[in-house]
Amino acid sequence: MGYKEKLLLALGLLSALFVLLIHDSVVPSPSTFSYLIAITRIPTFFLFVGTVLTPLLVGQFLIKSKFYYTALFLVPSLIPQAFHILSFVFFPDFITPNVRDKVSWLHITFTAYTLLGITLGMLHKDGRFPYLKFLALLLSSLVVSFFIVLYYPLLPKTYIEGVGSTTISDVLWTGLALWGFLLAYLLIKGKTYGERVSKYLSWGMFFYSVGSTLPIFYTHYNDIIWIAVSFYRALAYLLIAYGVVKVEVVDVGKEVVIHSRAFLDSLAKAVPEWVGGVLKVALGKVFEKSFIDSLCIYDLSTKELKAYFYGLKEREEDLKPPEDWNRILEEGMGILEDGRYFQVREGYLILGRYSADLENPLINTHIRRIENLLFLYFLQHKNFDELLKEKAREIQRLYTMLETSEYIVQAYNNIDIFSKQMLDRLDHVLPMDGSLFYMSDQNAKRVERLILSSLFIKNFTEEDAKLLLAEVQADPNTFGMKDNFCFTKFEHGQYQAGVVGVRLKEPFGKNDLVFFKTISNQLFHIVRLMKVIEDLESARLSVKFLSEYDPLTMLYNRRTFERYVRDNIEKSSKTGSIFSIVLIDIDDFKLINDVYGHHTADMVLKELSERLKRSLRRMDIPARLGGDEFAVLLPHLSRDTARAVAKRLQDELSSTPVKMEDKEIPISISAVVVSYPQDGTSEEELITYAEYLMREAKRKGKGIVLSSEESPHKFSVVKEVERSIMESLEKSSVVPFYQEIIDLKDMSIFGFEVLMRIKFNGRFLSAGEFVDVAERIGAMQKLDFLLMEKVFENYKLFENKFPLFIFINLVPENATEEFAEKLRALADKYSVPTTNVIFEITERKAIEDIMQVVSFVSKLKSEGFRFAIDDFGSGYSSFYYLKYLPVDFLKIEGEFIKTLPNSPTDRVFIEGIVSVAKKMGIKTIAEYVENEKVLEVVKDLGIDYAQGYYLGKPEPLEEKLKKHFSKV
Repeated sequence: MGYKEKLLLALGLLSALFVLLIHDSVVPSPSTFSYLIAITRIPTFFLFVGTVLTPLLVGQFLIKSKFYYTALFLVPSLIPQAFHILSFVFFPDFITPNVRDKVSWLHITFTAYTLLGITLGMLHKDGRFPYLKFLALLLSSLVVSFFIVLYYPLLPKTYIEGVGSTTISDVLWTGLALWGFLLAYLLIKGKTYGERVSKYLSWGMFFYSVGSTLPIFYTHYNDIIWIAVSFYRALAYLLIAYGVVKVEVVDVGKEVVIHSRAFLDSLAKAVPEWVGGVLKVALGKVFEKSFIDSLCIYDLSTKELKAYFYGLKEREEDLKPPEDWNRILEEGMGILEDGRYFQVREGYLILGRYSADLENPLINTHIRRIENLLFLYFLQHKNFDELLKEKAREIQRLYTMLETSEYIVQAYNNIDIFSKQMLDRLDHVLPMDGSLFYMSDQNAKRVERLILSSLFIKNFTEEDAKLLLAEVQADPNTFGMKDNFCFTKFEHGQYQAGVVGVRLKEPFGKNDLVFFKTISNQLFHIVRLMKVIEDLESARLSVKFLSEYDPLTMLYNRRTFERYVRDNIEKSSKTGSIFSIVLIDIDDFKLINDVYGHHTADMVLKELSERLKRSLRRMDIPARLGGDEFAVLLPHLSRDTARAVAKRLQDELSSTPVKMEDKEIPISISAVVVSYPQDGTSEEELITYAEYLMREAKRKGKGIVLSSEESPHKFSVVKEVERSIMESLEKSSVVPFYQEIIDLKDMSIFGFEVLMRIKFNGRFLSAGEFVDVAERIGAMQKLDFLLMEKVFENYKLFENKFPLFIFINLVPENATEEFAEKLRALADKYSVPTTNVIFEITERKAIEDIMQVVSFVSKLKSEGFRFAIDDFGSGYSSFYYLKYLPVDFLKIEGEFIKTLPNSPTDRVFIEGIVSVAKKMGIKTIAEYVENEKVLEVVKDLGIDYAQGYYLGKPEPLEEKLKKHFSKV
């Protein structure tokens, strides 16, 4: 016993003597005594409850089973303790009057049951759960406690006023104290709960027993001895709890962590040696008197030592082989007579010498993990030589396969050709009677590829291949051998690929399977790369297709058509040949949208495109320029012949109504004809002139075929506008007009849409008068930039009023990195908050490179700019763009808005748009709000914002400032 222990015991005894010396002179009043008893005895009770219940809640996976069962046996002592607390004199009567004798007998009872519970816990051996003992103890505790509460007057007195404790009380407390001191001695002597924690439990029992000794000497009713008893009990419980929780769990856990780190570090640095067929590994200090001292591994088949792990030096007692092999094989796990622990595993005997307390679950688990790690370490080194030999054999076979690398070049990234060549070579090298390679799509649950070797085709049928493939796919293993075939499978993403080899006579061996798996792995990796290339090529073709074709009609789009026109101009300029262009437009297509719905309207476009393709020569080039506008390039045809073709096309497209389910939709077509070189010398001139003629044809009526020779003088108007645009670029005559956008919640100004005007000859040209021409001469982007610069410069006139949002039209052609850089520079230059700038994606023509626009929008959104889709709902492309573009607003096509009060069809359509927008978190804006009726319907539909002549007309900035901010 160390000096600390002696000092602690001396303090316990001296403090008890001090209490005995002063207890007659220090006598608290009844109220003070009651208060002191309450604040000591009640917390002590709950401390004891926590000490008992904690091991039961934690369970045997963190603490020794002895602690668990001791806590279990202590549960019955809680009953008389609780009755004892409830029977205090100052409490309301508990069943019977609360008097000294009742309290005293309950005190003696719970002390006795506490000592009995600890005694049973010390004596209990691991095995079955002690149901009978526990139930008997619990039942007797209940019976005795209730007997005392109900019939305490029948029991002998434990206190007589003026005398003090009675003889029966002194005898009982003396017996309980001696019992407690005996338990304290047995705990420290026998180390029943382990060397680490037994001393704390022994100290706890010592103070508990000191507390049980003091009642022998109490003499008066309010004796402070009872206060001291509670303090000693509390100290005892704290020592027990500290020993169990801190010493047995926390400290052991820390030691395990520290030892684990040291062990892993030592194992990583160890240099294994093979000595006489035995693997010897010196692990240093980490194996010297810590958790594990040494570990030996024996081969059960030969009973020979195969591995020896030790500390600083080898010891003879560790290398002594076991004698009772029969017992080892029968039991599989246990302890030898010399104290070593044994365990049989996978044909080996693991024999360890441990200096740790294996009854501690944390230590036991830690040692099992060390055993497992060292066993795997041994197996790895044991198989290393064999693995080297096997790899050498594989390398020799791989050398024979190197020649197949030329197959990759010969296959030209064709998976089928390459796989077939590899399978044929694999049949020869192994050898086999045939093999197959398959690739299946797991999502679609179908076999995408099935390639058979030449020998397989010769020796088996296609049905054999299907049956074999089904069996392989059903097998849960990734590789293996069955009867006359072996297989290996690999998975990558949604695809599963596999190789199967077949032998009719000789079965496959282990070495064959290893080689087969290695080569199949190489084959799979090469095929996977080829698959990536194949998918990329497919994606490239898809992107190319989307960039060249209109997704609805599968006709060429505008950009592709312009390229063909440009190519024909180049060819015609060299050969002197001619060609013509027919521009076709569907009359009153908006009416078809309104009456039959947009889905039906799209189907009409598809049907007309099919009729158009059937009506042309193979050399003619049809295209959809956008909306309901089609064009046809007619090589080698003059204007007169092209006009006849246009008339024929008009008849082919419109003579028969389009049938959609039970509906027949009549179609009217207008067409115009322009020719090269009479009507233009570039694709821009020809198409612009054709579009100009189409506007002329529409003004004249429906179902008209018009050629350039019928109105040549009118094209001078286009030239005049072209000159005005060029002068505007020089004189910076671009003027922004502002139109209010109103928040429908409170009818306040949310922002302004900016509309471009060009000042020319004393008047302002609207967009409809110059956009087509400006695009043709390539001036539109510069005009857009001039407009944005003026808007950004003017923003400072708004920002001090209140935060307004500015909506600016942005065409997809401007969605470039260069234009984005200019926007960033403008925002920085004029200190414009990017979050207040919304760009409207405006279709002057169909978006040709949707992915470029998506990238452009995503980059600017990351810098705070926001986006809207303009004229949403005007055609198929609106929802197509919504799928890809991360926008914040939808500006609903005004043609639907202005007819809302009288068009149930438009109302249903707008309700659908608003519903989709709300679910996607996108705000909606109604255009063309021209009167009070339209405004009320728009509000009723839940649209967020509105603009239109009823709410405000487009005007210069000065007018808006006067109107809205002159009084601010």
